[in-house]
Amino acid sequence: MKTIHSILLISKKRFHRLVLLGCIAIFTAILLLSFVDNGSQERSSREVYEPFDTQQLSPDVLIIDTGIYVNRVHDVNLAAGTFAANGWLWMSWDKPQEGDWRLDEINIESIKFMNEIPNKSKRQKLNDEPYIEHGNRLWQGMRFSSTFLINNRDFSRFPFEKLELPIEISSDMFGIETAVFKPNIKDSLASDRLAVSGYEFRGLEALNFSHSISSKWGHSIPPDSPAHAVESWSYPHLEWVLQFSRLASSSIARLFTPVFAAMVVLIFSLLLNLSVASPKITIPASVLLVLAVLQDRSHKLLPPNITYLTYMDKVYLFCYLLTLITLISSLYCVNRLNKATGDDRAALLISLRSEQRTLVNWMCLSLIVVPLALWYLQFA
Repeated sequence: MKTIHSILLISKKRFHRLVLLGCIAIFTAILLLSFVDNGSQERSSREVYEPFDTQQLSPDVLIIDTGIYVNRVHDVNLAAGTFAANGWLWMSWDKPQEGDWRLDEINIESIKFMNEIPNKSKRQKLNDEPYIEHGNRLWQGMRFSSTFLINNRDFSRFPFEKLELPIEISSDMFGIETAVFKPNIKDSLASDRLAVSGYEFRGLEALNFSHSISSKWGHSIPPDSPAHAVESWSYPHLEWVLQFSRLASSSIARLFTPVFAAMVVLIFSLLLNLSVASPKITIPASVLLVLAVLQDRSHKLLPPNITYLTYMDKVYLFCYLLTLITLISSLYCVNRLNKATGDDRAALLISLRSEQRTLVNWMCLSLIVVPLALWYLQFA
């Protein structure tokens, strides 16, 4: 009976250890899977944006110099992906010759804001008709105030992400083989008082594209017409991009400092004497709760329902793993010490203390290396 009882006791201990190891393995697997990017379903593209150089265009193509002055940016809604902006937009071009159809067709009204919300747009022409400036150049401008859509919202590098607010202009009145927009970088700028809460303004960038759309818009084109053989029609497309980046100093103070403090407390819990069992177990458990609260607070700086992990999320997951290892190590050491007899207790105490100090060294090293490695993988 004693033999059977001993076998059952040993089997029970091994079962508990297997269950514990299984839980750790499952947690580690989930952690590793969370670092894998979500695959997106590919679909055939019906439109293409290709950058082009206005210097390589045919002399018959009319080049329209286009400039912008952004006065204010407000009502930035990252959850909805919208922002409001107002300012001035102008265009100048060589006056077409008499008889050229472009003589009366090119004007400020031919410019369309492609990413605006129409019912929240206001425009006012500075001059009703284009007027001639020095050198037989035509000029026309307008004031605008509108709400625009943010096309690219990538928060994977949070809290060191960049925020790009685009103002896209194009025209459906002429194709790229007839006229194109050329950004006037010299005179285009943003106001010195331009600001977005939590972000720092970095600059104004112009991106010039040829926008090709594989659609004939329902036109009846004869089979022998050259236009019938064209797979897609191309239009000029110009993007003025307001570039912002989150303030690194505030990100470190508000997000990383509390996490670092929690990790310091966690490390010092390993240095506590094993005879003080309660703090060695309750401190890692409390740190787990603190990390969960801090992560939830950091998510309030982001749009809801993001489907991918940010850099800060990966740092939190790593801290969860360290905290779980610390908790398991402390539970294991305290349990072994309590079961030790008087003769073996002193030697076991020294051995377990040495193991935990070694764990402290590895944790200190990993807290330096792993965030840097995550940084390299995220920003590479």
